[in-house]
Amino acid sequence: MFRRLSFDAGQPQIKQPSRGAAPPRQRQAWGRFLPPGRPQGKKPPRGAAPPLQRQAWGHFLPAAAAAACAAIMTVAPASSQTLEKLHMIVAGPPGGAVDVAARLAGDHLKDQGYMAIVENFAGAGGQIAAEALRKAPADGSTVLISPPGVFTIYPHIYPKLPYSASEFTGVATLAGYQFAFAVGPAAPVDTMQSFVAWAQQHPEQASYGSPGAGTEPHFIGTEIERLTNTPLIHVPYRGGAQAINDLAGAHLPAMITALPNLVVQHNAGKIKALAMTGEQRSAFLPDVPTMAEVGMPELTGDLFYGVYVLSGVPAAKQEALATAFAAASATPAYREGLKSMSLDSLTMSRAELAKTMSDMSQKWARVVERSGFSTDK
Repeated sequence: MFRRLSFDAGQPQIKQPSRGAAPPRQRQAWGRFLPPGRPQGKKPPRGAAPPLQRQAWGHFLPAAAAAACAAIMTVAPASSQTLEKLHMIVAGPPGGAVDVAARLAGDHLKDQGYMAIVENFAGAGGQIAAEALRKAPADGSTVLISPPGVFTIYPHIYPKLPYSASEFTGVATLAGYQFAFAVGPAAPVDTMQSFVAWAQQHPEQASYGSPGAGTEPHFIGTEIERLTNTPLIHVPYRGGAQAINDLAGAHLPAMITALPNLVVQHNAGKIKALAMTGEQRSAFLPDVPTMAEVGMPELTGDLFYGVYVLSGVPAAKQEALATAFAAASATPAYREGLKSMSLDSLTMSRAELAKTMSDMSQKWARVVERSGFSTDK
């Protein structure tokens, strides 16, 4: 089901402005809801979102990776008069993994004749960013950089989504990543099998955190429940940073998040990743087995940051953008930049990306239906 595709990443947290003080296009707008009727049990740990509060997805980067990428946070070509302007709408806040990857790519697009102008549209799990692209001219001068969930998951959980996935087309990929299941000191286990046994014996404590309701990690959790016949309490957070802190501080037994979020803490011994969704073990955490290795091959699959345009953009322009992004992402400096963020390099053709997006949408539709999750409840 989560098959390896030939291709949900952690974001450094920036200091948030006081409520109401954020610039219009950087104000955080929560776009996911907690499903009412969360199973009763242990009180959710501090930092967890209260019922009926909207959620925001996001990954964060370790401080060292953020510092390593600081040099590429501003794209400033030496001779902008000879470059074609390319507006890059980023579905995430400044300093997040998707933002840093986008700016890194933008820096290398200079050699392909483009001057990248990055604009961040954080909030609503990427819906605001998708809406911004929808309002842009269909001439290829504006692209969206985002994980695929805005097109492969949201149409199945938001009946009043303000856009249709058919209005957008993927032209390139910037980076790949996978998800991991990790535990902290609150769960005295060291393997996935022992976690399942512990959760079955302590159902009132068996909770896991995710970046928000309706995210990929949330639904990976519902699939683990189904495959192991083990009820788990889902605790949605507003992104990943607080969840990681609660996990390491023994306030949360387990969590599912993007693998890059866990690398530093895992290597420091503060948390332990038990399994990850990739078809093969990650070079960043080679000691962590895959879901297939722990008996759940159905959970195999990776995610990516994609480059999207409006479907009305001429095919020739789509191909030109695909070629430019592929060339930019093939440079050694770009690949090293991804490596510093624990992200995998990934290149897909337009046809491969279209097939991948279609397969993912069908997969998540089945998962969402099985979970019974709905924003209408």
